[in-house]
Amino acid sequence: MASTAPISPRARTARGIAGSDTLRRKALEKLTLAITRAVEAASDDTLADIVGSEDLRHALAIAPRDIAPESPADLEAIRKSRERTARFREDMAQRAGGMYDRDHVAAMLDVSPAAIEKQRQRRQILGVPYGSEIRYPAMQFANGEAVSHLKRVLEALGDTDPWEQLMLLTTPVEGFGNGNQTLLELLKGKPGQDDLRQIIALASAWTA
Repeated sequence: MASTAPISPRARTARGIAGSDTLRRKALEKLTLAITRAVEAASDDTLADIVGSEDLRHALAIAPRDIAPESPADLEAIRKSRERTARFREDMAQRAGGMYDRDHVAAMLDVSPAAIEKQRQRRQILGVPYGSEIRYPAMQFANGEAVSHLKRVLEALGDTDPWEQLMLLTTPVEGFGNGNQTLLELLKGKPGQDDLRQIIALASAWTA
């Protein structure tokens, strides 16, 4: 005969914790399998985007995009998306005055390639995922060094995707000079404190 004794709050809590732990373990197993398949199927572009992601949520969102689709329509959508991405990156590279690889930037700044990676991680310079590597927009450099106050502007842009940061940095803005200069061009001109405060406020507003 089944017991009709009431379950104590402590026992109920213990069962709840055990159930939660089991659910977490199963969820981890499922996610591990999904991520493994996503990485196995990922193109070099996707892998580079994952490695270059500052936000883990963005990395998780793009990881499965190369998993084999279930229909021809999905394949066509992926093909068109990749074409749009390629055109966007080509346009951004032109707007940025070209792209340097890490060794080129290291030689230009007279530091080691490892130091360039550290500068990128510290947001002293901007690097974007480009194929299977990180490239560095040329316009952020002038006279053998990064343009003035670049770090403050990159920090103001927060965790925005690096390609979006490049787009914002190479878009003409109003309210400064003739109104046809980009943020990188303004920084290259070594703005005064008042203009610099406005530039940083503008960068912050874009990501708010």
